[in-house]
Amino acid sequence: MTDYQIPADFLEVLRKKYDDAVSNNFVLYNGENAVHEYEKVALGALTVHFQLTLLTSLVHRPESGNRNENPFEKPEPELTVVPSFGPAGEFRIVFNKFPVVPMHFLLVTTKFASQNTPLTPSELFASFQILKKIEKSEAGVSKWFAFFNSGPESGASQPHKHIQFMTEPSDSQFKSIADTIAEQLSQFDAYSESPSAAEPFSAKGIPFAHFLIKLPTGAEIYEMRLATSFSALLQRTLSVLKLNDQAGISYNFIMTTRYMFMVPRSKSKFEDRIGINSCGFQGLVLCKNEELFEFVKKTGPLNILSSVSLPNIPDDREGVSYY
Repeated sequence: MTDYQIPADFLEVLRKKYDDAVSNNFVLYNGENAVHEYEKVALGALTVHFQLTLLTSLVHRPESGNRNENPFEKPEPELTVVPSFGPAGEFRIVFNKFPVVPMHFLLVTTKFASQNTPLTPSELFASFQILKKIEKSEAGVSKWFAFFNSGPESGASQPHKHIQFMTEPSDSQFKSIADTIAEQLSQFDAYSESPSAAEPFSAKGIPFAHFLIKLPTGAEIYEMRLATSFSALLQRTLSVLKLNDQAGISYNFIMTTRYMFMVPRSKSKFEDRIGINSCGFQGLVLCKNEELFEFVKKTGPLNILSSVSLPNIPDDREGVSYY
């Protein structure tokens, strides 16, 4: 494959390859035994939704990897969906060996690049093209999102650069946190060419710092637009990290075909018991055993997210400036 064109039968190949990988134990997932519970938390005019999941197959997932034992350098053929992707074959598409949902897959760089580096224009564009292709093929059947955990406190488990793709719950009891925030933007689906249309947005009432920027609908989106939107979010994130005297740069990033969403991070774990990555800030809290499942229910998922992030800052707060 010499460009960013996704194969026409991509989803069909994805499903078949996934089923084969599960049947032959190359993918470890016991989703049929997963337990899901839902919570809603009222925050003034906003209501945020959570899906708490007990998924015991996650016990096999390593909490942190290293470059010497890099699963993305030479991925198993049984986990490889597209072996070469991008104009120069700079990416691969592979399955997550320890998925959170069926067909959970990753876009990884062919050559090693650090997970702590910002996403490049080509990485953003490749990810966006994949989301567009899936959205067109699924025709509203499933809602997919991409996410990127960057920095030591982000919940990233592998140092080799990778962007993950998975579906949101289809249950009517759930709406992602980013979707809830996006709805606060007036006329969200009516794209304007004015400068303010591309400004990061934060919703009052959400206790943790976050920034969302909308993407144009009904128009072609190119690398530079994605890169400038990502940079705007990262600039706000860097300002929050600096304001809170954070020594390093850690954040979670979520992207759909409609928006980008970023959350600055302060800690990778809550009370050194449960790790949180981008999924948590989408409202998806994952527990690998019954003890953690009960702990999250007792503590409250929003309290956990607030503890591992940083305080929300109204844009008009005196003394706050952005890079």
